[in-house]
Amino acid sequence: MRTRWQWRIGRTAALVCMMLAASGAQAHSGGRGSGDFYAGTLNALGALEHVLGFITLGLLAGQQGPKAQAMLPAFLLALLAGAGAALWLPPLPYLGLANVFSAVVMGALVAAAWPLPRALLAGLAVAFGLGHGLGNVAAMPADLRAYLYIPGVGLAGLMVTACGLIAADWLLHR
Repeated sequence: MRTRWQWRIGRTAALVCMMLAASGAQAHSGGRGSGDFYAGTLNALGALEHVLGFITLGLLAGQQGPKAQAMLPAFLLALLAGAGAALWLPPLPYLGLANVFSAVVMGALVAAAWPLPRALLAGLAVAFGLGHGLGNVAAMPADLRAYLYIPGVGLAGLMVTACGLIAADWLLHR
């Protein structure tokens, strides 16, 4: 039978071994080795600034009713256009902060529950898509193929936004 000290020494030795075997942490590390398309998808799903923004945009669209659901294609096209533009533009300063701020603004609009004009909704969706497209591709590693990475970002953005729209629709009409 082991004594209490032997258990402590064994656990400490196991902990030291795990700490020595661990590699360094990397932001958005889920996309490494998974393929370029999946790296784009995982990058968009792995950054809280993007996921929360996509959900709030979907909630806003669902809350506004059928007139706002047409903004989803506009959002997707703007997201893809922003991602494509990020390949040629220099990194924009404070883009991450602007994306977080846009999610906060969308959340405030959801909380306020004001009926918004269709043109304003479309403008918000386009500006939001451009900003988040730029932000996602700015984090793309140089060794990935953009023609596979960008559609992954677009699919992730559309899926999460659609989930927010469906959730809002279900909550309002149950």
